[in-house]
Amino acid sequence: MAGAVLVLQHDDGCPPARLGRVLDAAGLPWELVALDRGDRLPGLGPWRGIVSLGGRMGAYDTAEFPFLAAEARLLAEADRAGVPVLGLCLGGQLLAAALGGRAHLGPRPEIGYSPVRLTAAGRADPVLRHLDGPVLSWHQDTFELPPGAELLASSDAYPHAFRRGASVGLQFHPEADRAVLGTWLDDAGPDGVRAWGGDPDALVASADAGDAAIDRAGTRVLAAWAATLDGRPDSH
Repeated sequence: MAGAVLVLQHDDGCPPARLGRVLDAAGLPWELVALDRGDRLPGLGPWRGIVSLGGRMGAYDTAEFPFLAAEARLLAEADRAGVPVLGLCLGGQLLAAALGGRAHLGPRPEIGYSPVRLTAAGRADPVLRHLDGPVLSWHQDTFELPPGAELLASSDAYPHAFRRGASVGLQFHPEADRAVLGTWLDDAGPDGVRAWGGDPDALVASADAGDAAIDRAGTRVLAAWAATLDGRPDSH
């Protein structure tokens, strides 16, 4: 689809969710390629932007998931061509590795709605400067910044956002809405969440109590990224 946003899915449990609604509201056509279902990875083509979603695998699990290596090459090609790329969690780790950084297992899981702090670069960034509320983290893998990238945000435990040119990688999940969280909680089970150091009851309570603020924060970040695709002012 010429001029569309390419959205790459690695896992049925990590769908576009809020991202799809934001792109629709912005009037941006988008095409979902479900790599986990065997969809063919397209070439760079005329994409307006590329989004790499999350997933249960690691960015380094290329032997088990060969499409990850091909996707990394596509993301690197997009970066060289100046095509905007947005990586979310696994996608952010994959983007970092594709650009010469490293994705690897971190020392401990980070799960829940936790604050992230913007750096000076983040406060000036056309996308990250719009982050104004809680974000959902659900990971243990992390990334090291690629050469030439700027750190935009971090938590107490991990880096959470970087930019290099038109490529932006996020560790947190602005796209994950309440339904996605419910799927993750069901898949992990209460014992699985606790084994990761999370509190399933507290997660649900935080999601229910802060739903409007969480939705607003995720929507603002995604809408700001969408606004950069055709030069519209980032006024969200």
